[in-house]
Amino acid sequence: MATATEPEPKLRGDSAVDPRDQSRGPAVRAMFAGIAGRYDLLNRIISGGRDQAWRRRAVKTAGLRGGESVLDICCGTGDLALMFAFAKPSPAAVIASDFTPQMVRLAADKAGRAGIAMPLCVADALKLPFADGSFDVVSVGFGVRNFQQLDAGLREMARVLKPGGRAVILECTPARGVIGRLAGWYINRVVPWVGNRLTRSKDRAYSYLADSIALFPDADALKARLEGAGFSNVHYRKLNLGTMAIHVGHKPEPIA
Repeated sequence: MATATEPEPKLRGDSAVDPRDQSRGPAVRAMFAGIAGRYDLLNRIISGGRDQAWRRRAVKTAGLRGGESVLDICCGTGDLALMFAFAKPSPAAVIASDFTPQMVRLAADKAGRAGIAMPLCVADALKLPFADGSFDVVSVGFGVRNFQQLDAGLREMARVLKPGGRAVILECTPARGVIGRLAGWYINRVVPWVGNRLTRSKDRAYSYLADSIALFPDADALKARLEGAGFSNVHYRKLNLGTMAIHVGHKPEPIA
């Protein structure tokens, strides 16, 4: 995301959904509903088959201790939630949520085929239907860019975490230098061309993807936003030549 001294990123601007729109939630939901059937296929294609490895790393980074409760929000078709469900040491429970019903149905089907009894629900990440302090881990993979209000979404993640719990975020992050220019060319040219055609997205969802990445805070800025939302001991690790990052933030324990 541009700072006060940097120009605003140049956007494609050909998507039906503007990632700068603070009321874009219903439009984003409709857009994802339209691509749900080919969502997994496009994830594999545009990541060169690496997206599942990034999810596995996010699960490992969560540092599960066994017997914990996990909430995966913006779960999409359930890949990250299922990886938590199969993780060792085993969590006591994994719940997944997404605000697009079509995605939740696909996640439920996938969990059924895997033999996993995983509760799923349709829920807005800004208004999660869970009590304060319900979970040990709250995760989100490639979803925080779609929060209608980023800071409100991060605060909601903190709200449903138990004291001492962890938020784990896997997300694209702007890269610098030659890698950044190559990644920018790929994300702005190749990904929309391939994605919009293969999904036949009337909303040009993969143009929205490119624009939302361009506008999203870099890894340091997201770390600061997590701290501003009340998380402590926030750290991140970059992957894929600096174009992906896994952030972990802890909900502070009460002071005795």
